[in-house]
Amino acid sequence: MIFSNSRNSKNQRPPFEKWYSYLLFVFIGYCIADLAILAYRDRMLPQSAPAARPKAPPIDTSVNRGAYNSITSRNMFASNGEIPDPLVDKTKGPEAQKEQVPVPSQLPLNLIGTLVHSNPDKSLAAIEVRGKNQVISYTPGKEIEGMASIVRVERQKVIFRNLNSNRMEYIEMKKDGNKVAFGASAVSAGGKEVQKAGDNNFVIKRADLLKYTNDLSSVLMQARAVPNREPGTGNINGFRLLDMQPGSIYEQLGLQRMDVIKSVDGTPVDSPAKAMELYNSLKNSPKVTLQVERNGKNETMTYNIQ
Repeated sequence: MIFSNSRNSKNQRPPFEKWYSYLLFVFIGYCIADLAILAYRDRMLPQSAPAARPKAPPIDTSVNRGAYNSITSRNMFASNGEIPDPLVDKTKGPEAQKEQVPVPSQLPLNLIGTLVHSNPDKSLAAIEVRGKNQVISYTPGKEIEGMASIVRVERQKVIFRNLNSNRMEYIEMKKDGNKVAFGASAVSAGGKEVQKAGDNNFVIKRADLLKYTNDLSSVLMQARAVPNREPGTGNINGFRLLDMQPGSIYEQLGLQRMDVIKSVDGTPVDSPAKAMELYNSLKNSPKVTLQVERNGKNETMTYNIQ
């Protein structure tokens, strides 16, 4: 029994032994094919470049000159050196074209003063409606008592549309020979309309006050002021006087450079319109108090009108 078992174990073969010869043939064939490719690779590559494809014809991007007829006919760029006439709607007839030129207005309005801003929409005009003794500040786009709509504010002139006739009209400040002379000439003449009665206490005659309020544009030219804003919030809490003419009404009123005008009679001055309204309200006031911030401290200026 022991002898037979040892004999059987010698006759057994390893698994897959019959496949060894096939695997060897496959490996030899792979090596021969690889060597053949290396030998004939240069002959299998193309010897000449492929034929070039025909190029697409170029696209014509030029524009016919006739496409610019609408521009050249209107002469927008003044090719001949002449400025063309403004475009108007000719379908509305000659009357609609005439209204482009404002005419003097017959409305019961008096122009008291103007403030022309670099932004036309922020310009102001102080206008008095005759018979109401009331001066109101208007900006472009606002209506005046249902009579007119402000179109443009110019220096000493306001252009508006009459809501009744739909015409363009204008009003100007009155030009009379008795206009007050401000600046150095008035100082050299020695004329002072405001008298100092004590510390921060002044007296001014009503007749002199009316001269200033009736010539508001000249008064506004005597000083340069900018809005004073609160740090952090940016809200306007008054107007700071950056500069003023020597001997001007501002100097006579006891104001100094860099003063901040904060309120008039307790009413805050937080906009140019409010400042103009308060200025014109002085006509009928017996006394006016002005709160001024000077060097970080608040001071009260009192003006008695006689």
